[in-house]
This record gives sequence, C-alpha cells and structure tokens, in this order.
Amino acid sequence: MTCGPFQMATSFGTTNGVFGIAAQQTGFLLDSTTDDYTQQSKYVRNITGDRTGSSDYDEAIEGTLDGFLPSSSAFSGTLSSALSLATTPADHLIGSVTGGVTRVMGVTRSSTSEDYRRISVKWEYSPTILSA
Repeated sequence: MTCGPFQMATSFGTTNGVFGIAAQQTGFLLDSTTDDYTQQSKYVRNITGDRTGSSDYDEAIEGTLDGFLPSSSAFSGTLSSALSLATTPADHLIGSVTGGVTRVMGVTRSSTSEDYRRISVKWEYSPTILSA
C-alpha cells in the first residue's frame, strides 16, 4: 500500500498520539502547520536587579501554514487581510481563543525544477484586535 502525502496512516496497536492534520486549508494543499504562543513580560526588580515580580500581557499566537499550491484555485489572500483557519489552534492563552482576528502577516511562494510549487503563509492571532 502506498501512502501519499495526504492519506491518513493505518495504525496498529495502541496509538495515543494525534496523527496528521485535522483539516485542509482553502487555497493550498497543507503539508505542515506551526502555532507559536507568545506574550510580553515586564519584571519588577529589587535594588540588586533580581526579579521579584512579573506582569505578562499582550498574548498572541503566531503561526505558519506550509504546503503545495494546487493547479487551480490557489491561495489568493493578501497581506494584512483576515484569514479563516480551517483548524483552530489549541487554546494555550491566559484569556481564550475567542473574538479577535487572525491576519496574514507574510506569504512566501517558491518554485524549483525538481518539486511542486510551494507556499508558506505566516499569520498572527490577537484576541484584542477585533477586525482586520
């Protein structure tokens, strides 16, 4: 049996992990996705410079969607536009992944003589920005 890049694996025995990508993204054949949870921090320091307290704020999720461009209906989103993710990131924020907006922050397209055309979309989610 051959396993193409978008065919789910056949598992035997006990498998406790999550395999593969839950849903395809519109406009390209999703190969991998990354979510990076970030926040800003300011520290209170004592007279010797040691940290004695912390304030954490401005949480966000930055991510990438990597994949192949299809021969038709390729991704046509623009920079700084709203992006609807096919798979919502896990909620690791202090607040929650509700409201807010996911924006396109960068797009990279690549072509080589020995592979299919690829695309990488960098995105950012901020729970406090409510429209693009």
